[in-house]
Amino acid sequence: MKKLVLLAVLVFFAEMASAQDRPRITIINNTGYTVYYVYISQTATEDWEEDILDDDVLLDGQSVTVRLLYPLEVTNRYDVKLEDKDGDTYTKWDVLITPNSRIVFTINDLD
Repeated sequence: MKKLVLLAVLVFFAEMASAQDRPRITIINNTGYTVYYVYISQTATEDWEEDILDDDVLLDGQSVTVRLLYPLEVTNRYDVKLEDKDGDTYTKWDVLITPNSRIVFTINDLD
């Protein structure tokens, strides 16, 4: 039983250490519109990951901070896409991510 508890504690701390290695980024919506979906994926992949907002929305002027899936040593280039209620998308391709990056979207990023 002690071994099982010790293993659980070690796994917990390994997960926490892994999360600490993953960078946080802040996405700022200055598009003038409410954003309903935010997608982030590694530049090297063809597919978008799941929407990070779930059931939330990102109002104009608001921001959301997320922790990326991988440490910067694994990948530091990401594509980020926002989508508003009308289906209009705003995309930034091949963004170089650094610790605590801030990515600002404006109407000029409209696809």
